[in-house]
Amino acid sequence: MSNENIFSRQISNKSSTLSSVRTAGIHLSGPNANKTALVVASGNPRHAPVEISQVYEKIGAYGTLFSDDRLVELLLHHGPFAAVFVDCPLTLPPCVACQRPICPGAVQCDDVAVAYMLAISSRVRRRGARKARPVNPQSQRVWDVMQLNQDEGEAQEPTYSANLAPLVTRARTLQRRLNAMSPRIELLETQVANAIEFMREPLGLPDHARQNYRRFETGLAMRQGILGAMIGAHLVAPMNPSLSDQLCGSVEVFHAFISTVVASLQSSGLTQQRPDHYRDVDGWVYLPEMSIWPSLGASRG
Repeated sequence: MSNENIFSRQISNKSSTLSSVRTAGIHLSGPNANKTALVVASGNPRHAPVEISQVYEKIGAYGTLFSDDRLVELLLHHGPFAAVFVDCPLTLPPCVACQRPICPGAVQCDDVAVAYMLAISSRVRRRGARKARPVNPQSQRVWDVMQLNQDEGEAQEPTYSANLAPLVTRARTLQRRLNAMSPRIELLETQVANAIEFMREPLGLPDHARQNYRRFETGLAMRQGILGAMIGAHLVAPMNPSLSDQLCGSVEVFHAFISTVVASLQSSGLTQQRPDHYRDVDGWVYLPEMSIWPSLGASRG
């Protein structure tokens, strides 16, 4: 076999490996709801659009099987995965995670995360850009405070609110189930509204995309518009109308879809990575890294 043929085969094998990278996105619903969804995709966004291969919705309890049992079986069936993302918090606020028998109060606390949160809030107050939002380590994580105190940030639900706390518990329970799998599956976290906002300008989405995709009156059209923009930008591969309708038909499935897109971006090195100064703190949330986005469309033509 000539060197040229060997080289061609190596390039072909490399492209096949890159395009076969498999990821999954999960929308977790409450323990008594029937709205958990899973979307499986393959592809490397650096080299080719992401292809959606499987969509599962309404993964609730069935007979003696809990929803988590069914979800684990689906992940084992379709894996292995380069990344599996969920759309809810995976870690606890420092006060909820604390095991100390005596609480000295937030100001006197020696927990790194609490000190970090207070330091971020203090810097914002000193800058005087605007009134600092209250910091509460009982319901917020460091990531929450970092987002809320950015100049361009906007109010969002704390990690341990009444709505999210049951999902945090379920996500952590699911992770413990997956820790026993071989190979082990590690869940990573994204935040769908923020992910849409980070993709808004490169995809040419309207300013209100992150709010309107959930609304009853305008949500379906907005979700369809976001999916169409992703296809137009060659981030997601074209698909048949029935699959498009399934991805956009409900907020829950759409959340799983966005989560697997972020998973594909993360496995390709196209998400914001944890900064060095954050290494001793839990709770990083992966979001698309748009600074290199313009090169993708140009490289794919």
